[in-house]
Amino acid sequence: MSEFEKQKSTIARQLQSLCAHCDNGILHSCRLQTLALEVKRLKGIPLIVNDRFSGMLFTRTPNN
Repeated sequence: MSEFEKQKSTIARQLQSLCAHCDNGILHSCRLQTLALEVKRLKGIPLIVNDRFSGMLFTRTPNN
């Protein structure tokens, strides 16, 4: 698993821990759950310039 994937998982878990329903696995719909799903769907390519990480180039994915 890449560092980017690890960070995405960590951020999604932290967002879900802010909602008691998400944290307990209860089926519901809330903004935190939506944000966590958006984070999990992020895809990108690392930008490396002169052997240094300069950021991420994100691609847009349609909302399915």
